[in-house]
Amino acid sequence: MCVIIVLHHFYGGTKRVMAFCYYSKEDEDKGFINVESSFIREYLDDCSGEQLKVYLFGLYLCSMPLSKDNSIEHMCDALSLSEEKVLSAFSYWEEKGLITIFSYDPLQVQYHSTKKMAVYRTYKKEKYADFNAQLEAIFSDRFISNPNQYTVYYDFIETSNISTEVLIMIIQYCVSIKGKGVSNNYILQVAKSWINDGIRTIQAVEDRIRQRELSSSEIREIAVAIGKTSAITEEDKDFYTKWTETWGFRLPGILAACKKSLKTMNKLDSTLDDCFRNNAISAAEVDEYLKNKKKISNYAIDISNALGQWYDNPTPIIENYILPWLQKGYAIDGLMIIAKYCFRNSLKKFEQMDHLVNTLLKDGIITDDDIKEYFDNQQLSDDSIKKVLATLGTSRNVNLSDRDMFNLWTKDWGFSVPVIIKTAEPICGKTMGDLTRRLSLLKQNNIFDVEGAEAFFEKPTSTKASRTFNENDRKYNKEDEANLLDEEDLDDIKM
Repeated sequence: MCVIIVLHHFYGGTKRVMAFCYYSKEDEDKGFINVESSFIREYLDDCSGEQLKVYLFGLYLCSMPLSKDNSIEHMCDALSLSEEKVLSAFSYWEEKGLITIFSYDPLQVQYHSTKKMAVYRTYKKEKYADFNAQLEAIFSDRFISNPNQYTVYYDFIETSNISTEVLIMIIQYCVSIKGKGVSNNYILQVAKSWINDGIRTIQAVEDRIRQRELSSSEIREIAVAIGKTSAITEEDKDFYTKWTETWGFRLPGILAACKKSLKTMNKLDSTLDDCFRNNAISAAEVDEYLKNKKKISNYAIDISNALGQWYDNPTPIIENYILPWLQKGYAIDGLMIIAKYCFRNSLKKFEQMDHLVNTLLKDGIITDDDIKEYFDNQQLSDDSIKKVLATLGTSRNVNLSDRDMFNLWTKDWGFSVPVIIKTAEPICGKTMGDLTRRLSLLKQNNIFDVEGAEAFFEKPTSTKASRTFNENDRKYNKEDEANLLDEEDLDDIKM
């Protein structure tokens, strides 16, 4: 059985309409909820009353997906729990492996079946004798009374390929945090997380524990900033490790993301995730991004409209285009000028606008005034190109290829517009390529004025293509012949 629980929130002024809890269609039942016997047998003993209530109430709400009571507010009221405690309970069940939290905004939780086949491998007692003794010293008679619990750790050691010494250190750390009642699942969850972070040696474990102890004061400062009143948990430390070691935030940047309305580390994590994905890491960058987030969303909508496009979700546009352009120094007014130019020239995709923005960037055209001047000059060029096209006998619109050729003629070759027009007049009905070939002849003969171009093309073709042979142009004496031809060649000629 798979259940999706979605907690809806208000953000950006729009409410996401979706049931708080619901079954998948094929699993929907009426009048009762299913609690598997394996849940009672394997998980009931370890959980707290609050955690159990949240788990069961979530299953109950799944049976009434269309009810107005299917909401997180109703769950909190019915159970007399704060939203923070509800989220904490869900985190606990995720540690147990019974649910997976896919996102926090909106909160999406998937319930997993507790039906499992318990398959135990056999191990020689001698191999893990020292390990067993250390476990029994930590947990007293807990493992002696239930020998099957050993096997869970044996399997983990074998599959993860870590030493028993490393696992014992992790177990001792978990006990120092949670007490001797800490569950095996929690310990193994911590061990898996640390191994995934590359912590596989005794030294690495010592460094991680030391780092987490040193970070406690900073985590408490963060908790105060967001208004968190409950005790610092191991999960809070996991968040802090991810923010600092994986994402690269420092305390000032994290504090810049803290707001009184956050209240929970989960919400702060979601905010920092958003900042990280949009390259806002330092305190100044985070503050600027969060301050202008709504404004940036409006920018994305305005530019999309200018391009003649519509997107239901502007987030990919913001992350892939708007923010990178702003970070390169462009302002919204300048980007709007570019977008309108793109629309007029049938460049209606963001990829095409991005190519133009990067082209302008290479030429140092960034400010609004520079962009306006560039496109004013571009318009003058287009007007000249239209005259050239008209001279060639066509009334089509100017395209990118035309602009490239015009830039070649004027900027690279140095021709003026009058010379280009004069060169085009005799070949009305021909193409831009034909005009390029004629201009190329002028360039080869160093002719760049109107009179010279007119005179050049009025000459007979033979005078331009090749010179007429004149036998008096060059006479060879016998010494020249000897240099040009060897004796054997001369004998062949005489023959």
